[in-house]
Amino acid sequence: MKPTATAHLLPLAGRTRAELDRTAHEFLSLLASADDCSPGPLCAEAFTAVDPAASHRIAVTGHSAAELAERLSAHLAGGPVRGVASGTATERPVRLAFLCSGQGAQFTGMGMNLYRTEPAYRDAFDRCASAAAPYVAKPLTQLLEPGADAPPGELYHLPYAALTTFAVGCGLAALWRERGVEPDALMGFSSGEYLAAHLSGALTLRDAVRMLVAETELAARVDSGAMAVAATEERSVRSVLDGLGEVARRVGVAAVLSPWDVSISGPATELAVVVERLTELGIRTSALPVRQGLHSPLQEPSLDELRAAVSDVRPSSPRVEMVSTVTGEVADRRRLGDPDHWSAHMRGPVRFDAGIRSLDALGASAFVEIGPGRALTGLGPRCLPGDHRLWLASIGRSEDGAEAMLRGLGRLFVAGVPIRL
Repeated sequence: MKPTATAHLLPLAGRTRAELDRTAHEFLSLLASADDCSPGPLCAEAFTAVDPAASHRIAVTGHSAAELAERLSAHLAGGPVRGVASGTATERPVRLAFLCSGQGAQFTGMGMNLYRTEPAYRDAFDRCASAAAPYVAKPLTQLLEPGADAPPGELYHLPYAALTTFAVGCGLAALWRERGVEPDALMGFSSGEYLAAHLSGALTLRDAVRMLVAETELAARVDSGAMAVAATEERSVRSVLDGLGEVARRVGVAAVLSPWDVSISGPATELAVVVERLTELGIRTSALPVRQGLHSPLQEPSLDELRAAVSDVRPSSPRVEMVSTVTGEVADRRRLGDPDHWSAHMRGPVRFDAGIRSLDALGASAFVEIGPGRALTGLGPRCLPGDHRLWLASIGRSEDGAEAMLRGLGRLFVAGVPIRL
């Protein structure tokens, strides 16, 4: 994989708008005279000069002094600019939630630039890789190298997809924390529940990995399933299922993604009948490339085996509040130690919408996706409309490196969250 240029964050602050503008123009001049030199020292100087009490703020991300100068100049000239955040820091502490991705978000090379350049990320990833070693045919880093998703598609083998996504999530959480960003609450989507439980302190790394492998290996036995998303509310989907009777008996609601997005899952033949009926009613549907029929009645034959596999786990009390998407509510040590919780997790549905609302009730106003892509931070605003919350990605498919995270870090800085560079 070709290495990308190092991204940098330039944080600027002032007690008044006029003071901020003066500081911005000063650094604009310094950047303009930096030529091809790395802007790292200038960014460090700017960060050191930030007065924590200064509420007027700008954060600029870029890969060179010239790019930082161009973006800062365009911002000062007026109008929104990619890579620039500005605003006034809130006086109240910002409560932050980590949203942990599940399998399905993985892609070749995800996080590998961070693995090569960020020791905190690499150390956390390597600990996961060591715990996963007994369950994989090759190291996790090899599964993520270019070509790993070619036939037979090892990266998309369900347990491998879940394990690599888990390891990437651990690396990203470690990197956010190194930069001063600590979660006040956590929630995981689908297999991300195991990552959330681990990051909360409830599950040890080895227990989380072992339990994750147990569930995904059992789920992977199914190869005749299908999944789709219906653009409607849950009660409409359940009404259709009830109306189809025996035909839809093996199809279920797999996930409530938002008030207007519901995932359905089951055998491919029966699911096609349900999709046809939804289409007749004018409800838009889209297929998901998953043949395991996750979180559906197809998984019921494996639930006893999963309960037996996790029956010896003894979680600790979470050190950080964890919202479970099994219930949509805060989970405690007793629940996370109950094998029935994990069988219910496997069977579904995933109650993402209810979980997001619980995080909102806990006071969370900034949400960081701990995993690849922007699926969860894209769904979040559909559950909680409004522009007063932050929905932040860690890495994206088109920019697998530090820039996406630094842009998020800049937005947190502007909001008043204490950060480290």
